[in-house]
Amino acid sequence: MAELRRLVNRRRERTETGKFVIDGPRLLIEALDAGVELVDVFVEPVFDLWADLGVSVDIPTWTVGDGVLAKVGSVVTPQGVMATARIPEPAPLASGDFIVELAGVADPGNAGTIVRSAAAAGAQAVVFSPESVDPWNPKTVRASAGALFQIPLAVGSSVGERIGAHPHQGESCDEADLTGPLTLVVGNEAHGLDQTAAVDRWVSIPMAESVESLNVASAAAVLCFEIARQRRS
Repeated sequence: MAELRRLVNRRRERTETGKFVIDGPRLLIEALDAGVELVDVFVEPVFDLWADLGVSVDIPTWTVGDGVLAKVGSVVTPQGVMATARIPEPAPLASGDFIVELAGVADPGNAGTIVRSAAAAGAQAVVFSPESVDPWNPKTVRASAGALFQIPLAVGSSVGERIGAHPHQGESCDEADLTGPLTLVVGNEAHGLDQTAAVDRWVSIPMAESVESLNVASAAAVLCFEIARQRRS
């Protein structure tokens, strides 16, 4: 359990061991369906896990005492199932025409939500900058709702035109041409993208005058689906 606790709390532990934590039965099934390599599974006595999930696998499964996982996990309402898994190898940046890059996004919940929106909108890959939160933080994994297992996490340079999201500057996203190859770049929650960021042009989201800005995850979702809408038209 000591390793499990370290994997939950320490990015360095995840990096050095090449493992991350999956919290809850639904994410566990998503990981299995995506071919993620599970290492160990921990369950509380209320579960006959594999029978309950209706699957048959040969993975070391350990029963722990009631309440043990609640002390280890990072959720307010623990689900009685946790697993350790191998971090998938990052993919070389694949050829594609729609990539989402997180440049300094610090909150794991926001990061996971952005990954989920990117996958749902049809992005081919997601890139995390070194300054961004660890994509394998348990809260990021949970917020992605399994999308981290479906969309490649890429390394390398961006593709096409680099489009920076800005709350006030640049073309309105519904008027900008977003049909060509592009990388959508979203920045830090508090500071956004620096004006000197390496982007080719800026886009913004039209909003009521009484609202100054959107949460970065909300803004990313709007822009991702505007890109998807334009490509369907």
